[in-house]
Amino acid sequence: MENNTQRLVNALKHKNSGRPPVTGLMTAVTVDLMDLCGVYWPDAHSDAEKMVKLAAAAFEFYGLESMKLPFDMTVEAEGLGGNIDFGTKSQLPQMKTHLFDDPAEFLFGRELLEKGRIPLVLNAVEIAKKRYNNIIPVVSSIVGPFTLGTTLFGIENMMIWMIEEPEIIQNALELTTDLCIMYAKEQENAGSDIIQIGEAACSGDLISGDDYGRYIAPCHKKLCAEIKIPTVVHICGNITSHLKYIKNTGMSGISMDIKTDIAQAVDLLKGNTAIIGYVPVLEILRDGTPEQVFEMSRECIKSGVDVLNAGCAWSSDIKGENICEMIKAAKLI
Repeated sequence: MENNTQRLVNALKHKNSGRPPVTGLMTAVTVDLMDLCGVYWPDAHSDAEKMVKLAAAAFEFYGLESMKLPFDMTVEAEGLGGNIDFGTKSQLPQMKTHLFDDPAEFLFGRELLEKGRIPLVLNAVEIAKKRYNNIIPVVSSIVGPFTLGTTLFGIENMMIWMIEEPEIIQNALELTTDLCIMYAKEQENAGSDIIQIGEAACSGDLISGDDYGRYIAPCHKKLCAEIKIPTVVHICGNITSHLKYIKNTGMSGISMDIKTDIAQAVDLLKGNTAIIGYVPVLEILRDGTPEQVFEMSRECIKSGVDVLNAGCAWSSDIKGENICEMIKAAKLI
């Protein structure tokens, strides 16, 4: 009988597992879960034991079939000297301002792995692997090359470079991709089962499919080729126009939300790249009834998802009964 880790890995490798695993591959934390386990943001961002306990809370209390850490997308930038607002009990950390105006200013080496919270995250992965090995998969995350670029250089600069100065953006992405590879490999060495790559800024609401194919897909291909364990990329918004390029990146799975045409995703990706999603976070998981969550989850499964997941990171005010309905829907197949 396969365990939760095997079920998710098999789904990402296109092996029949009988039913889709039900996961939280982006941040899967709510205020209710904080109250249940007694660990809270922002403390959990800077304490490895608390990070692991909170990351596992959705499994411990609701039966979710994964755990994911860290929770925010500022770890790399903080290690490079970024000024971070660590947020509140219900709000994640954010960068206060970008760090560089030119890729020539961006220098790093392996010493970065000893800076900021990077060692703490790697320690948390080690703790999680020892505690939950073969019980649930340990999913750790990095910020993807393009989104990391928007954090380090500013989204305005990245967009201008994409339109007016392609050599500069290619230089910037080469540097961020190298950083991503270095950090992801350390997470892999620490015991992570799956690397989740956060690429919110690649949304089709921000960039075209052709720009994704020209500038970012080659970075994803290089990054995923360097990581031996399965990789899941999450991109927000409508990425229908990205799908034909995603197919050739080598990522194990693509996490998407309801704005993307699921029929096209199935047609283009099924059997090549696992389809992950796409229960809407706000309209259904937060604001919907348990019955609506169940029906939407069943719709996602019938539409062809390989892994049942929310369409993005959980809102901190989602109620546990709605999460349980998503899990119930997956298990009733």
